[in-house]
Amino acid sequence: MTDKLTIESIISEAEQEAARYSWRGTFLDYLHSVIEDPSRSRLSHAFIYDAIMAHGSSLTPEGERKYGLFEDEIFGLESPLDRIVQYFSASAQRFEVRKRILLLLGPPASGKSTVTDLIKRAMEAHTRTDGGAVYAIAGCPMQEDPLHLLPNHLRKPLFDQYGVYVEGDLCPRCRYLTRTDYMGRIAEVPVERATFSEQEAIGIGYFMANNPNPPDSSLLVGSVNTARLEGDRVEVAGRAFRLDGEFNVANRGMIELVEMFKADRHLLTTLLSLAQEQIIKMEKFGSVYADEVIVGHSNEGDFNEFAKEEQSEALKDRIISIQIPYNLKVSEEVKIYQKMLRLSRMGDVHIAPLTTQAASAFAVLARLDPPDRQGLTLLDKLRLYDGRAVGSYTRQQVQEMRRHHPAEGMSGISPRYVMNRIGAVASEPNIRCITPIGALNSLWEGLDENVSYQIDMPARLALVGDAVREYSGLAVRDVQMAYEAAFEQKTKDLLASYLANVNSFLADIAAEGYRATRADAERERDMREMERVIGITERSKEDFRREVAASVEAWKSRGGQFQYDSDPRLKSAIETRMLIPRNDLAKSLARPRFARQRVDWTQRWVGVSNRLVESYGYCKVCANDLIQYVSHVLRNRPTIKTPRNEDIEWQWERFPTDDSIYGSDDDE
Repeated sequence: MTDKLTIESIISEAEQEAARYSWRGTFLDYLHSVIEDPSRSRLSHAFIYDAIMAHGSSLTPEGERKYGLFEDEIFGLESPLDRIVQYFSASAQRFEVRKRILLLLGPPASGKSTVTDLIKRAMEAHTRTDGGAVYAIAGCPMQEDPLHLLPNHLRKPLFDQYGVYVEGDLCPRCRYLTRTDYMGRIAEVPVERATFSEQEAIGIGYFMANNPNPPDSSLLVGSVNTARLEGDRVEVAGRAFRLDGEFNVANRGMIELVEMFKADRHLLTTLLSLAQEQIIKMEKFGSVYADEVIVGHSNEGDFNEFAKEEQSEALKDRIISIQIPYNLKVSEEVKIYQKMLRLSRMGDVHIAPLTTQAASAFAVLARLDPPDRQGLTLLDKLRLYDGRAVGSYTRQQVQEMRRHHPAEGMSGISPRYVMNRIGAVASEPNIRCITPIGALNSLWEGLDENVSYQIDMPARLALVGDAVREYSGLAVRDVQMAYEAAFEQKTKDLLASYLANVNSFLADIAAEGYRATRADAERERDMREMERVIGITERSKEDFRREVAASVEAWKSRGGQFQYDSDPRLKSAIETRMLIPRNDLAKSLARPRFARQRVDWTQRWVGVSNRLVESYGYCKVCANDLIQYVSHVLRNRPTIKTPRNEDIEWQWERFPTDDSIYGSDDDE
């Protein structure tokens, strides 16, 4: 049990925190420690790579690499995140790629800033660990690497004998300090531990570009005290250079350039020297060595304008661009909204379980390119991208689709817009529950105000129509699940039975001299009953069963549990077996005409409603709303209609809720 915090304990812990990283010694002390642990001589890219990997990584059962730093924060962007980490991995090994600007390119609210912020927070935290400790010459505004005190001719022997790599030169201030205050006695130069902090401008620089920028580059390269320009060159550099620009701040860490291409071109040229030669060029006053990662982010429009400029060829050659598109998986988009909703204050307003899924489908549909395969609809594509089974399409075919549309997700509706519209619904008076239709209606109504996403009316109607169709399918499935008492447990039992049969089958065919028994025939009959539903032929059944067994092992090896929905094909087969057919459900939910028939109907309705509330996260309001909606959909009645003014109207038969939901006997 955690001890209760007192005023005294809070103050004590705060003081200990401040003193915990206050090591101070001489360069001689520091050199001894570096020889004992050569990893302390790492450069900025290696430091950031270590900071990222300190949070761990893992492989998903599908073989995608996930990084702990971004998990639960960034969703649906595994491939771009992996490319970013690989950039740091290669740079950490001092390959030439480290002399490139890392550009995150994507639409607004796609996650560029969030990715950068997470890396910055990881850097700050890593300098507060033993493995990530950073040491600097005391008092240097650039947190100078103490190893720069060593002359060049000693550096190669130091690396050959001890593996300590040294790169770079002293800044003017530290050079002047060493020559004047310590008379060249480098062993006595004081060294202290540095903890990176964006707020304190240590190791993390930040530059927000605005257009037009003043031509003064001191914001980046630092200012000069003109009152101290007299004396020899070393003295002038040591006393006049303030080293207070964002590039100076970011030495040994990272500089973030926000909306990079909105900056004045004069300022952008300063990046060339920093990226290629690792020097901060001081106009008329020489240069300063800097070891730092340059991360910029921009939207496509600004980048394309920059790319047209012939005079920018040199800088373009120094850029590694990684696209950060909008997420294209509905299940991952749901996680984005769930995270944002946790951080919001929704008060007592309940959000129906399918609301975020319906809104996610609307957003993802707006980001997808039209399918280029005959017979494939946009909804099919949405489901395939989300890992669901559609016809006979394989995972490899889906990956091929993604490759053929490299710019997919670089435009469309942003998560920010979706949350704004959900917030608009929540702020309406007397709202107790935000239903999927309420959210979709708000998304539709706000399209005129969304200046970043402009499409014509037919495209708008197609978008909302597809989103409604997707929601309708999800709504029917939720009612089907709630209709079947103990659905979750029964699916687990059915899955366990099928997997046991698969294991027995594979063990039998691997056994020498195996002969089939009556029990084997029964197991085979049960497996084939499942497999025929999803088109697994007699010829392909063994391959399918081996794939399922391999997938189960992959989940186990990564600490996960294989469930009925872990494989989209099995999920489809099990639900087909378990769920009440749509026609039967339609008859069961249809409101009877005569009072004597309503007792059974009432019991079914109440049973489904209660299970929706107890097992699936619904409240009484949205549970009854869902059942009424599904009853309407199953009778093949339209949900929306388009009058002549090209607006839409929502329509489905509703009857009273709460105590009067079932009408009165006078209707007979």
